[in-house]
Amino acid sequence: MEEFFLALWAVAILGPLVWAWKEKASLAMAMTLSLLFGYIVQLIWNWTGNAYLIVHLFMVPANVESGAIHTLITSGFIHSPWDPLHVLGNIIIIALVGIPLEERLGRKRWLASYFIGLLGGSIAWTLANPGSFTPALGASGAAFGILGAYLAGWPKDEVYFPFII
Repeated sequence: MEEFFLALWAVAILGPLVWAWKEKASLAMAMTLSLLFGYIVQLIWNWTGNAYLIVHLFMVPANVESGAIHTLITSGFIHSPWDPLHVLGNIIIIALVGIPLEERLGRKRWLASYFIGLLGGSIAWTLANPGSFTPALGASGAAFGILGAYLAGWPKDEVYFPFII
């Protein structure tokens, strides 16, 4: 059962990104879909009572220090099932800031900004909490990375954020 959900989760996350890359579509929009689809699979997986995600894919500083380096990336595609507003907030930021940023930077540099933010957030959490078993998860580091890239490149621009209830 673990293998099935892990494969489904990987397809949900990688599918939109692979499609966007092949079709030369927006990677920022594909990333928002990846996060949303991955979250849906994660919710279903969570309802089965299986703790694989928590044990193997959440980023925990003590585990990173013990060699679980992959979690520096995988944690950016996992969100707390008890906090759907977190994933929604990440998706909104990535869509509203990421799409215009990708148009200005290009696909490769946008992707680099995204993953630098993701890795930077994970590494910063690990360094600030050595030996801790408090997990870090979500795409907030990546979202702040693209926000920072946009601000650094175009500090006087305004990004429209519609009122969302």
